[in-house]
Amino acid sequence: MPDYYDLDIRCWERDLESYAGSLGFRKICCFSPEGNGVEIKGRGQNDLNFKREGKLVLFLSEDIELLKRACRKDVDMLLFPRFLPDAGLIRIAAESRKPFEIPISMILNKKASDRAFMISKISFFLKMCNKYGADFVLTSGASSKFLMKSPAELISLGQALGLSPDQAVKSVSMIPEYVLEG
Repeated sequence: MPDYYDLDIRCWERDLESYAGSLGFRKICCFSPEGNGVEIKGRGQNDLNFKREGKLVLFLSEDIELLKRACRKDVDMLLFPRFLPDAGLIRIAAESRKPFEIPISMILNKKASDRAFMISKISFFLKMCNKYGADFVLTSGASSKFLMKSPAELISLGQALGLSPDQAVKSVSMIPEYVLEG
């Protein structure tokens, strides 16, 4: 049985790591001041000048060109919240081995038709990632430990997004492990 990882928790609470362990995760990454990750919100070229400080770096931007430039920098993961299937961005991410984060919370926090539209966008984005060989990581994106999803739930949601069982497992085990070792 593989080891599972959740690389996007948006809070830091007492006993968070032991709670994550009880869900089935070997390790987590927390994007909060006390956590082991740092999120950079890219709005302009200056946001690409950052110090790593030994933490996992998530680069988030709505700007495709900025994300392309981030692929050449010392970032660990990319988050493109619009999930537009830009072939150029996906190719560059694949070449530079920078996985895209797919936070399940972005789906679960939507309502009705907005949720269906987001599922459709992410599903097509994942198909494009598979076509061009880009990696992706399924995460819970939880803002509280009680909103965390277990590895089995993330894998099931990955399959609902069109991933094969092997791809879904890989996206919460092998790829996150590679990112953490990176």
